[in-house]
Amino acid sequence: MLVLGFVFASCLPIFIIAINVGYVTHSDWLYTYNWWRNGIPDRTGLPVHELDSAADQIKDYFENDAERLDVRVNTLSGTVSLFDEREILHMIDVKDLFQIVDATSIWTGVILVLAAAIGLAIRRQQFWAGLSRWLRWGALTWGIAIVAILIIAIIDFTWLFTQFHLLSFANDLWQLDPYRHYLLLLFPERFFLEATVFIALLTIIEFIGLYVGTRLMEIRFSNPQS
Repeated sequence: MLVLGFVFASCLPIFIIAINVGYVTHSDWLYTYNWWRNGIPDRTGLPVHELDSAADQIKDYFENDAERLDVRVNTLSGTVSLFDEREILHMIDVKDLFQIVDATSIWTGVILVLAAAIGLAIRRQQFWAGLSRWLRWGALTWGIAIVAILIIAIIDFTWLFTQFHLLSFANDLWQLDPYRHYLLLLFPERFFLEATVFIALLTIIEFIGLYVGTRLMEIRFSNPQS
């Protein structure tokens, strides 16, 4: 029971974070907010419907089997490809990263189901009683870590953003010109800052709910007759 509880409590926060990353980064509202918040139509000269089309093509690219991304938009000069070779190569790396996030959510989800099924089959009440303690401490530990990351992001997001890229990518293709490359014209640093804040706040709220729920579970199992 101890091992199963530890495995479940270790995987659940990772599962929640991976799901939140996927949800926020694939949400239409995030991109609509970005166009307005950062004045992207003025920065790029592209109308909102073309920006929406570009965002949809990028999101589709993360879900399909294409190796290379070719975002096409309509301009006064006709249909053009938005990204150059350096941006396309970087997006291959980004897609690989998203696939890791997706795989993490799937495999941690599978482990959660198996651990819960085995634990319930062996010793139902003892499993939940022990699990509640693991989950409470897991939620507290991960919650503190997410809060720390959020504070760092607010204080110096440029440093955090740079460290993330240095750890995540084995090349310098992510170093783009914010005045020339459309990836950064469409998605300036503030877009990534606010996406990070949205993910962090959503995760913190869920961890608070998890902490409170497991605390109530502990009280329930410590007073079985009530």
